[in-house]
Amino acid sequence: MLVITPKQKKLNIILISLSFLGLFLFSRHILAVEYTLDNIDKVDSWQINQDINDKRAQIDELKKQMAIYEKNVEAKKNEIGELSAQLSILNSNIAKINLEIQAANLEIEATNLKIDHTELKIQAKEKEILGLKENVAEILRSLHQQQQQSSLLEILIINENFSDFMNQIDQLQKMQDMVVLQVNDLKTVKMAMLNDQADLENNRTELDALKNILDNRKDVLDEQKNSKAEIVKLTQGQQAKFEVLLKQAKAEQSQANSDIVYLEKIAREKLNRELQKKQEDTSTPGLAWPVNSRTITAYFHDPEYPFRYVFEHPAIDLASPQGTPIKAVQSGYVAKAKDGGKTGYSYIMIVHAEGLSSVYGHINQISVENEQFVSKGQVIGYSGGMPGTRGAGPLSTGPHLHLEIRLNGVPVDPLNYLP
Repeated sequence: MLVITPKQKKLNIILISLSFLGLFLFSRHILAVEYTLDNIDKVDSWQINQDINDKRAQIDELKKQMAIYEKNVEAKKNEIGELSAQLSILNSNIAKINLEIQAANLEIEATNLKIDHTELKIQAKEKEILGLKENVAEILRSLHQQQQQSSLLEILIINENFSDFMNQIDQLQKMQDMVVLQVNDLKTVKMAMLNDQADLENNRTELDALKNILDNRKDVLDEQKNSKAEIVKLTQGQQAKFEVLLKQAKAEQSQANSDIVYLEKIAREKLNRELQKKQEDTSTPGLAWPVNSRTITAYFHDPEYPFRYVFEHPAIDLASPQGTPIKAVQSGYVAKAKDGGKTGYSYIMIVHAEGLSSVYGHINQISVENEQFVSKGQVIGYSGGMPGTRGAGPLSTGPHLHLEIRLNGVPVDPLNYLP
């Protein structure tokens, strides 16, 4: 008859206790994780989503108001010769852009909320991963202690019957299964956290883009306000003076376009001769930005251009402070450097290879001469555009660079050629 000593019974109790310890730790961890995730998902997540939905509703309401101002502009476009119609268009554009700025701010706030929510989820998963690691380590320590203290034969001996022995083995197997289960859980949580981190980066990228949009709309708003102020100043509210202003602006634009088309043809042959002498200047393909600014306040054929119903906008306007150095977008031949004086419109036209030419408008100071060859990146002048300053011309909307790119004499969208 097998006799079990008190020492062996004590050892048996220890082994069984260690087995149940593993189960206890596992259960405790699961409860803690569920509580943490519930706390985030049911409280913080609900509130954040509610705040985001509220902001979306406000944005939708702003869009409805924007549509009203768009209809006002559309209704006035056939009255382009009327001062009151032009001021009404500017007022509607200003009001609409103010709403767009409000909407952009709400979008930024909503995106910040998404970032906060994602950061909370990541923090919860980091805690969950830490808890899983600690729990796996604790169970492994328990298994290791059992293996050190007894073999399967010893466990069989110290148990009073075979049923107790099988129960003991079953508990050990459960502990091993828990280790595998929690390691799998650890992998799953880590993968989920990586996905959350990717979402976080995407949200931050979206936030940067929204901030750029906001800055752009503020610049456009300033131009619209400047346009209105300049028109009021020059016309003093009189229709007759407005008609004179329109006539001058149309005449200057028409003359500049005619000169550019004509000079494009006669300058091309001279350019080809110069390029043959200066092959190194054509070694850098593509065009370059003429100023450091990438903020565009008016696009090619922009529907928001303040004087679109007077003449189409054949360029992009780049926001740049008065006096910003302007660089040639590519090597070429200066076909025209027109100084419009204190009241007229100043511009520089450069003819490039492959049928391209570039025009830089509202030049405050010209640094090149007609028939001069310039290299890509060379300073050709300094920007203007401030109403009432040299080279700005009539109907200028504020300090900026007017950039045209032409293909075989026809204006094309510069953004299709710039990097």
